[in-house]
Amino acid sequence: MLAADVLAMPVEIGEKPPDFQLHDQNRAMRSLKDFLGKKTVLAFFPGAFTGVCTREMCTFRDSMQALMGLEAQVVGISVNDPFSNKAFAETNKLQFPILSDYTRETVKKYNVFHEDFAGLKGYTAAKRSIFILDDKGTVRYRWISDDPGKEPNYEEIKTKLAEL
Repeated sequence: MLAADVLAMPVEIGEKPPDFQLHDQNRAMRSLKDFLGKKTVLAFFPGAFTGVCTREMCTFRDSMQALMGLEAQVVGISVNDPFSNKAFAETNKLQFPILSDYTRETVKKYNVFHEDFAGLKGYTAAKRSIFILDDKGTVRYRWISDDPGKEPNYEEIKTKLAEL
């Protein structure tokens, strides 16, 4: 049994989130430590090429100039394989990493997962979730939705980033 199989506690504001080792859309191994030094938006999403997830990631894409002005970066995380994530990133011209948690270990560590997603027994997907980390990697904002159709409040995210 993996440590992630034990009841995970939600990642709280003021805490350091769990590290991860995930492949990006180019199959390069990435770690949370790779993103330290800048404010980071970790955006967990249920699935590539779905309506709400595409809209969310494209909203982040379209906000990149403003986010870079706030010295922030975006990292998308889904349970899709790196190959699907690459096609998703290319199709939507996403200029930020899309990480693949195909083992579901990270969504379980962060306690942001739907079991039996969309009525598919045994299929686990990420809950749509946002964690904003400061430049030292401490969680400063957290939003987790049980409704996969609900998008985050993008203005609230920008406001929080501006405060950091």
